[in-house]
This record gives sequence, C-alpha cells and structure tokens, in this order.
Amino acid sequence: MIETCIKERPHKRVLWLQWIGGLGALLLLFISGLMIGWTSPYIAKLTTPNSTLHITKTEASWVASLMNFGRLTGAVPGAASVYYFGGKQTLFFITIPMIVGWISIIMANSVVWLYIARFVSGLSMGMSYSSFPLYLGEIASPKIRGSLVTLASCGAPVGMLCGNIIGAYVDMPVFAYISLVPTVVAILLFLWLPESPHHLLRTNQIGKAEEAIARYNPGINIHVEVKSIQNFLTASNSQTFRSKLREFNIPQNRKAGLIIIGLYLFMQLSGLNSVLFYLETILTNGGLTFIPPATMVMVGSGAAIFGAVGAIYLAAKCKRKTLLIVSCVGTVISLGLMGTHFALLNGGTDSAELQWLITSSVLMYEVSVHVGLCPVPSIVLSELFAPNIKSMAACIASVSVGLFAFLSSKTYQPLVDMMGEAYVFWMHASFIVIEIIFVWACLLETKGKSLQEIQNALHKR
Repeated sequence: MIETCIKERPHKRVLWLQWIGGLGALLLLFISGLMIGWTSPYIAKLTTPNSTLHITKTEASWVASLMNFGRLTGAVPGAASVYYFGGKQTLFFITIPMIVGWISIIMANSVVWLYIARFVSGLSMGMSYSSFPLYLGEIASPKIRGSLVTLASCGAPVGMLCGNIIGAYVDMPVFAYISLVPTVVAILLFLWLPESPHHLLRTNQIGKAEEAIARYNPGINIHVEVKSIQNFLTASNSQTFRSKLREFNIPQNRKAGLIIIGLYLFMQLSGLNSVLFYLETILTNGGLTFIPPATMVMVGSGAAIFGAVGAIYLAAKCKRKTLLIVSCVGTVISLGLMGTHFALLNGGTDSAELQWLITSSVLMYEVSVHVGLCPVPSIVLSELFAPNIKSMAACIASVSVGLFAFLSSKTYQPLVDMMGEAYVFWMHASFIVIEIIFVWACLLETKGKSLQEIQNALHKR
C-alpha cells in the first residue's frame, strides 16, 4: 500500500504542468475576452458627439463586426499551424496579432486604426479557438481533458468582465497598455512550456518527445506512451487531406457536421454578439437610470461568468440535450422580456416603471446563454467525431462560428434602424424557439456514450 501511494504521488505532480498548459490557454481566451469586452463601453463613448475620435453608427457596426470577420479568417490558419508547427508554438504565434491589435489601438487617430485593431484581434481569436482544444487534447490526461477545455473556456467571460470594468474608467490607449501586460505574460509562458509530444513525434524528435512526456506526465511509462502516440499518428497520417474531407461523405459524419453547424448557427441567432457588443448602448436606449449603464454591463458580465462556471458543474451532471433546452428556454424568455421592455417604452410607458424589466432580462439572458448555448456545441463537437477527423471538424466549426458571428453583429444596427429594438429581440427569441425544436428532434444525446455508440446512433437516424 505504501508503494502504491509512492507511485501515485508523481502522477499527481503531472497534473500541475497540464493545468499550467490549461491556464495558458485560459490566458489567451482571457485576452480575447478583453477584446470583446472592449466593444461595449467604447462604442458607446465613440458614438457620442463630444468624443475625441467620433465615429458614425455605420462605422461602429464595422468596428463591432470586423473582429468576427477576423475570427473567420483565422480559423483555418490556426488549425493548420497546429499540424505544421505544433500546438504550443501556435499558441505562441497567436500572441503576435494580439500585440499588433493593442498597438493599433494605442496609435488610433482615425477609425481605420480601429478597423485594423479589430480585424487582427479577431484573427488571433479565430486561431485561438481552432487550436487550443487540439493542444490541450494532446497534452492532457483523459481524466482531466474535459475539465481543462472547460477551464480554458472560462477565460473569455472573465476577460469580458475585466474589459467592461476597465473600459468604463480609462481611455482607449490606457486600456491597450493594460492589456499588453497579460499578453506579454502569455508570450513568456508559451516560451517556457514544452511542445506537445504528438507534434515532436510527428516531426521525428523522439528525444524531445520523451522529455516532454516526462514533464507533462511524470511517472508514466515513457516508452509505452511513445509507442501509443506513434501508433495513433501512423493511423492518422495514412489519410490525406482529401481523404479526410471524403470522410464527411459518410452519412454519420455528414449528419454530425450538420448538427454542429446548426448548433453554432443558433448560438449566433440568439443575438449573442449583438448583446455583447452593444449592451451599454442597449441599456442607454432602454432608459436605464437607477444604475449607470456601464455598471450594469459589468454586472451582466459577472452573471455570464456565473453561468460559465455553473456550466462546468452542470455539464458533468446533466444530459447535453437537457442542458441545452433549458438554456434555450431561459434565453427565449429573456429575449422576449427585452423586446417587451422596448415595446412598452415606445408605447409611452415611463422608463422609471420598467427598470426591473430591462435589468432582470439582461441578467437572465447572460446566465442562460453561457450555461448552455455557448458551451454545449463545443462539448458535442468533441464527442461526435472520430479522432482522425476531429481537427477538420473543429476547423469547419470555427469557420462557421466566425461567419455567423460576423453576419449577426454586422446586421444588428441596420435591423434596429429598420425595425426597432423590440422586433429585433423578438426575432432572436423566435429563432431560439426553432432551436428548441431542432435540439429535441436532431441532437443526439452523447453524454456517457462511447464513440462507437454515437456513430451507431447516427447511422440509425
């Protein structure tokens, strides 16, 4: 028994370096969250007539949406870079456009600099989301792999909260200088971390791969692990790019791909990016007075973190379909209440009587979206596909997210100008009602099932 305890102690130490790798990924998503959180306070400031760098509503819609266009552009290079340069090296590369983005904001004396900053920031975000799950999947032990990915995903809402808080009190250049600090920390961290053993063995660096395994996983039989990874790589490398694409012609994979694209499409149809980017403007137009709109944005970001942290627990306890449907119901109710608030306001109701409605609907929306609509598609993505095409599926999903998010955020302001806020929010609520039907009818329950069981279920359907 004493010998067993002695053997288990090194195994516990291995988790620290894996957790540090997870914290590195969290830090990158935290910086992406800062970029997202930047939008709400500064669009509200920049569109005011007395702003030192005044922008029009049309320019503001481009400032909001170009980040998602950059995300769309960065999705494929991120996944490809993991294969050619390794996961750790890719996460290091991602910090370069982040630095460029913050410097562009510091130098901004026209809206063009903001366009550049938003595009390159989105480029880094797209690369992050298509590469960090692959990196963590290669370095993490199976027992904590899901927890590491979920932990890293919490970086974005925390970054949004910090971006909302900092943006409410400091000028844009100061915000950028502050944001350079975690970016530099990320650079130093990824310079120190070892590359993933998968990439080192893929490039025949066997000695370095053994060292990386010993650091990430001390106490494990290194030679057995090397052999296991080599067998996996041999099986994966036997497929060309075209053959992997042809895998999506198999009915099970095609159905899985359509399900994933559908989930990410509905995530954006919930108005996620529109609310994130324009929340302070929405609250100001909604007549919020009992609390400053900028402060309410911070409270909303705190609610989002509460939902994201709750998702870590609920994902381990609840079925995927149940969690997603409950999240959708909460989202429909909150969007419906937002639309009702603006309808009553436009109908002449005193805004003082509606303070509770706008605040409660925003808080309910933030929790509902982040407890299910945001995390579940990524969880399902990791479970539906075989390992040999999972990276390809992740790349397709990331491109889809970038495209849908760009279209959603770019069309928000024109839709508001054309229809008014009430009908825009009711429209988003209607889309999520359709998602409930889609999830109930089409989404497979993947929790606790093996890949073969999932593939068999897809084949039957």
